[in-house]
Amino acid sequence: MTMLSRLVLALLLTTTAAWAQHPDDVFVGQKAPELKDGDTWINSGPLKLESLRGKVVLIDFWAFDCPFCAQAMPHIKEMYDKYAKDGLVVIGVHVPRIDYEKEIPKIKDAVVKKGIKYPVVVDNSYQIWSDYLCNTWPSHFVVDQNGVIQLSHSGTERYEDTEKVIQKLLAKNNGK
Repeated sequence: MTMLSRLVLALLLTTTAAWAQHPDDVFVGQKAPELKDGDTWINSGPLKLESLRGKVVLIDFWAFDCPFCAQAMPHIKEMYDKYAKDGLVVIGVHVPRIDYEKEIPKIKDAVVKKGIKYPVVVDNSYQIWSDYLCNTWPSHFVVDQNGVIQLSHSGTERYEDTEKVIQKLLAKNNGK
């Protein structure tokens, strides 16, 4: 292997590894991108992060036929059920992985079947997905009361980390 080949290989491995880890903690400390107008909102009218200042927001990027999203969903719903009364707002962003996941009736049916009570925006145009630089399903972001991202991660782990960040932020609201 020539020196140039090794250099190219090292560069490819480094950039691929960095990309594959995103969005984990890349956005932490930055202002959350505003939720652009999605194709459709389910369980609520359109929401803007700006109008949710003072609240803690958990944004969940998912697709209805994604097995990893199905694994994460009970944890997201549990956090919603546990902390909504304390000021947590959960927003699901449905982003299709394949064409049949773009059909609004199928998405609405999935929301009902999965027992999702929180707002879901359909992002068939991938605008919100792109703004958050997502590259895998599911991806999650916790946004604080000032609109700043405090935690971001992709995949089906870190639920305890997510819940701890939510608890800490909600405690600020409740003077604890």
